[in-house]
Amino acid sequence: MELATRKQRFFAVLADGLIVGLPYILATLEAAPEPLRLLGVIVSLALLVVQLVLVSKQGQTLGKKLLGIRIVLKDTLQNGGFVVNVLKRGFLNGLLSLIPGYFLVDSLFIFRKDRRCLHDMIAGTLVIQASSDVVQ
Repeated sequence: MELATRKQRFFAVLADGLIVGLPYILATLEAAPEPLRLLGVIVSLALLVVQLVLVSKQGQTLGKKLLGIRIVLKDTLQNGGFVVNVLKRGFLNGLLSLIPGYFLVDSLFIFRKDRRCLHDMIAGTLVIQASSDVVQ
């Protein structure tokens, strides 16, 4: 099992933000025609659903797929599914991000030897190379 690099994790998050965010930005542009804005909302929501399904079933978002990494449970190296990957890593982490400074602290944890952010520790996950031998 080989851990994902910090660079892979950073660019995966960046890619995910662009993949879902660009259609949303298009949807909020006042200068864009109404049909184009509506299309932006629909595409952004569809991509969000795709991301949730992928991370639940495969432990990968589109960005993680592009960078060749996946989320697994630390103890079993298996996919954590919806509860771990979406609710603990995503939703709970999102709520905690409302605390001032949490995002910075969470992000800085990546510099530990095991490259686990705070949200990985909360969810009991690792991010590894997708080519590593794991049970899906």
